[in-house]
Amino acid sequence: MAYVNESALVRLSFAVSIVILFTMGFVNSALGASAEEVYAGLAKMPKEQRQKTILERAQKEGKLMVYGATDEAIAKAIIAGFQKTYPGIKVDYLREISSAILAKAMMEVNAGRWAWDLLSVGPGYNEIKQAKAAAQHYGLVADEAYPKQFVGGDWIGFEILPLVIAYNKALTKAADVPRSYGDLLDPKWKGKVAIDVNPDNLVTAMIKKWGKEKTADWLDKFINGNQALIRRGHTVQTQLLASGEYPIASEVYAYRVEQLMEKGAQIDWLVPADVAEAEVPGYVISRQAPNPYAALLYAQYRTSKEGQSIGGGFGRIGVHPQSELKYPRLRELIKSPTLERLTLINVEDQKLWDQAGELIQKYVAPRVRAK
Repeated sequence: MAYVNESALVRLSFAVSIVILFTMGFVNSALGASAEEVYAGLAKMPKEQRQKTILERAQKEGKLMVYGATDEAIAKAIIAGFQKTYPGIKVDYLREISSAILAKAMMEVNAGRWAWDLLSVGPGYNEIKQAKAAAQHYGLVADEAYPKQFVGGDWIGFEILPLVIAYNKALTKAADVPRSYGDLLDPKWKGKVAIDVNPDNLVTAMIKKWGKEKTADWLDKFINGNQALIRRGHTVQTQLLASGEYPIASEVYAYRVEQLMEKGAQIDWLVPADVAEAEVPGYVISRQAPNPYAALLYAQYRTSKEGQSIGGGFGRIGVHPQSELKYPRLRELIKSPTLERLTLINVEDQKLWDQAGELIQKYVAPRVRAK
C-alpha cells in the first residue's frame, strides 16, 4: 500500500506539474501573442462568441493608436462615432502625409518599439510586408456585405478615390466633351488639358490596364505632343478648372468636383471609357499591436455601414453597399456595371507604382524642370 500511495503521489505531482506548466505556458502565450495569433484564435470561435470576446477585451485594453493620412476632420468624426458606440475606448490619432507616417512606423518596427495599432498604407505597403509588420486578420475586419475586392489578407480598403475627367461647361460644348484618355490626344486639346505634376495614380492604373509600353506612348503624346498643362495638386486643379483657367482636367477626384458643383461651379465630371481609375486607400493592423482587440474593433467600425457613412457625409466614397453618401451620384461608382469597369489600385500594386514613377520621371519631370 505504501508503494501504491507513493506512486500515486508521484503521478499526481507529475500531473499537477504538467497542468501548471501548461497553464503558465498558455497564459504566457496569450500575454505575448501577436495580433495575428490572437485573430487566428478568434477566427475559430462562433461569431456571437467571437464578437463578445472582442468587445470585452477591447474594453479592457481601453485604447488604441492609429497612424493615418486621412483628413483630420474626417478622422475626428469617425473616431467620435466609434467612441460613442464603444465608450471607454480611447483612440489616439497621429496624422501625417503617407510617406512620413510610413517612415515613422517603420523606424519603430525596426527598433522593436510597436507603438501603433493601425497604420494607413499606400505605395509603401511592400516595406510593411517585407518587415512582416502587418497582421493577417482572417477576414474578421468586415461584415459579409463588404465587397471582397476591398479586403486583402493583411490589409483593409475603406474607401475609393476615383479619378475622373472633369470639364468646364462654359468652355466646352457638350458634343466636344472628351469621353476617354484616348480622346485627350486629339490635337484640338493641345495646351488645354491639366494633369497633376505627379499623376502616379492615373499612370499606375494605365499600366495595370494597358501595360507599360502603351502607357508610355500615351504619356509621351499627351505630355509632350499635346502639351498638357502641368499643375500641382488635384484640389488646385479642380479650383482652376472652375475658375476657367482651362476647359478640361484629366484626373481629378470626383468628390472634389461635386463639392464645387454644390457651390454653383459650372463644371461636371465623367468616368473615362478606357481607364476608369480608383485608388483604394488601406489600413493594416500591426502584427505586434499593443491593443489587438481594440484595433480589430476599430477596423470593424471603420468598414461598417455607420463608420463608412461618416466619411460619406464629407463627400468621400465608402464601399459598404449600405453606407450613405452626401453626393448620391457617386453611388454609381460602387455599383454594377461601373464598379466592374474600375481599375482598382490597391496597396498590393507596388511594382506598378514603381513603373509609374519611372514613366513620370521620363515624360513629366523634364517638362516641370523646364519651367
